[in-house]
Amino acid sequence: MTMQAAAVSNAQVIETRDIVVRFGGLVALDRVTLAVARGEILGLIGPNGAGKTTLLSVMSGTQRPTSGTVLVKGIDIAGVPTYRIVRLGLARTFQVVKPFANLTVRENVAVGALFGARAFCGAAW
Repeated sequence: MTMQAAAVSNAQVIETRDIVVRFGGLVALDRVTLAVARGEILGLIGPNGAGKTTLLSVMSGTQRPTSGTVLVKGIDIAGVPTYRIVRLGLARTFQVVKPFANLTVRENVAVGALFGARAFCGAAW
């Protein structure tokens, strides 16, 4: 599969266009469009069941949308393996409510900070 860059501003790091996600008859996301620029901090808030996690999953490539487009640095990530999306600089974390019991607090934090770091040490796309 080849990835082709779309014509978007270099300042945009991630963009969603008309994202729809349906789970059977339930519409979790209905035409969500947004753009996040380089250096911008964006908060996503809403009640339980509003689709926040679903949107983040779609944006990170771990959930496919029913329809719509996600661009990371101008590249359409539809069907792109997650490891390649990570190499574009986009990754998500999951809430882990249980630390590794056999590690110290410092070691638990280090695991989070260092996980996957080897992939960015000169690895080719």
